Amino acid sequence: MSFIKHQEVDAMRFEDRVAIVTGAGGGIGRSTALLLADQGAVVAVNDLDPAAAGAVVAEIEAKGGKGCVIVGDAADEAVADEASARVLNAYGRIDILVNNAGISVVAPAEDFVAWDRVIRTNLYSQFYWSRVVAKTAMIPAGRGAIVNVASIAGLAAVPNQIGYVVSKHGVVGLTRSLAVEWGRYGIRVNCVCPGITATDMTTGPTGMDPERLRARVGRVPLGRMGTVGEQAEAIAFLASDAASYLSGVILNNDGGQLALHSGVMM
Repeated sequence: MSFIKHQEVDAMRFEDRVAIVTGAGGGIGRSTALLLADQGAVVAVNDLDPAAAGAVVAEIEAKGGKGCVIVGDAADEAVADEASARVLNAYGRIDILVNNAGISVVAPAEDFVAWDRVIRTNLYSQFYWSRVVAKTAMIPAGRGAIVNVASIAGLAAVPNQIGYVVSKHGVVGLTRSLAVEWGRYGIRVNCVCPGITATDMTTGPTGMDPERLRARVGRVPLGRMGTVGEQAEAIAFLASDAASYLSGVILNNDGGQLALHSGVMM
């Protein structure tokens, strides 16, 4: 009986919470926004594409949840400032921030020219949103949960993705720094590092070469890609009260990939 009660409570673990998810028009961000809303949160959905963000909010509302659209480039400091003010004015609080927006540009290091764009989107954006949400909402409230989305490329290098690797390593450092500085305000800051996951970046029309994709999946001990739902569950756990004493955690949700010795064939 106690297990059943726990499950009932857990199903609405974000009731009366307000969350912002950046880059939530698709992939892991979309799945996270939907999960948080399903479990009771009001979710502000940020994306550069208004149609994509609108579709996510429409799906939330169709299931009886509450959400709002925040259109804009997550890497634009002004967008972060304006969005946080709008959410705070509308709902009076911001309890959860999921910094998910990110891009990848593939090129050899010697030919890589998208440095500023990738670093700003993947790293600067996370600092901008974290800073404004902490200052305006979480520090005054004495509580809050920030979950940054990095990658296993933030823990080990991937060839031909120098901007992505460097920015995601930066996210890991950002997470630890903010967890140390903001713990005194009751703010927990954690990070999820997804392994290879079925999204448009991997399996879509502009995704990975099928041969390379098969080789990558072949090196995952669990023998498959992760799903966006599995990544969303990890993010939601770290944002929830079930993780109330976890801060500064770097969670590689990768099917065991980083546990595998690089010189051993599967």
